[in-house]
Amino acid sequence: MLLWVDMCCGARVAASLAEFSRICEVRATDQKHLWAALSLATPADVICFDFEHPDMGCLKFVTDTKARFPSVPIIMLLSQQSADVVLWALRTRIFDVLLKPLTARDVLRCVQRLSPVLEARRTQGTRSNATGAEAIPDEARYHAKRNTRGKLDGVLGYIEKNYAQPISEQEVARDYGMSPFEFSRAFRAAYGITFRDHLSDCRLLQSKRLLGIPQVSVSDVAAMAGFNDPSYFARLFRKRTGLSPSAYRASVLTAQKAPQGSGLMEAGTEATG
Repeated sequence: MLLWVDMCCGARVAASLAEFSRICEVRATDQKHLWAALSLATPADVICFDFEHPDMGCLKFVTDTKARFPSVPIIMLLSQQSADVVLWALRTRIFDVLLKPLTARDVLRCVQRLSPVLEARRTQGTRSNATGAEAIPDEARYHAKRNTRGKLDGVLGYIEKNYAQPISEQEVARDYGMSPFEFSRAFRAAYGITFRDHLSDCRLLQSKRLLGIPQVSVSDVAAMAGFNDPSYFARLFRKRTGLSPSAYRASVLTAQKAPQGSGLMEAGTEATG
């Protein structure tokens, strides 16, 4: 069951909803009734927030929902790519951020990645929220200390382009004319996450995509995603997802073999942010 929350007042909602409806059971709801619906959620339920341009209030509601229902995967749809929102989503452990207009391939890939997450929910029961979202510190809020970000223009793009290569925080700090300590403080103040944690999040996101390619070994996935130590990669992956890389891959590949019309709940049963 995909709980669809319209956060853009109906603008271009129908096309996106239709793409998911082809392979999922979709139930439309709104902010007022979402939490009531989630109180009856099953392990196969997912939330989809459909945005145009989310503001602080919208993101605060998503954060509160994640804190209240930490084990329910959340998908966000956006009309325009935003590095700020994507960073915020990674930090908040949003499962996926998709850019509209959606294609059938985008939706299918998203559902296939969801299947092992839903299976983990079925077998592991309720899990606590690792983000500690009960209280959001001011420095971690979206839009917080935006003036600090001006000093770091381009750093997120640099990470996204070079995550597979060895990246030294000290070298990046030098490139921005700062000491490592100054850079570390500026990055955390601007984005609410450490440089190292954000780099790990980016690498883990890419590793999940690579694990869906059966011809690539797990050790090669680790290397291609920027992890030089396969053992460290495996430990971090299990810590963040609840599954080993091999188990995650097996679940994804099982989901890919399932009939496309089987629906989200069935895919999760046959097949872990």
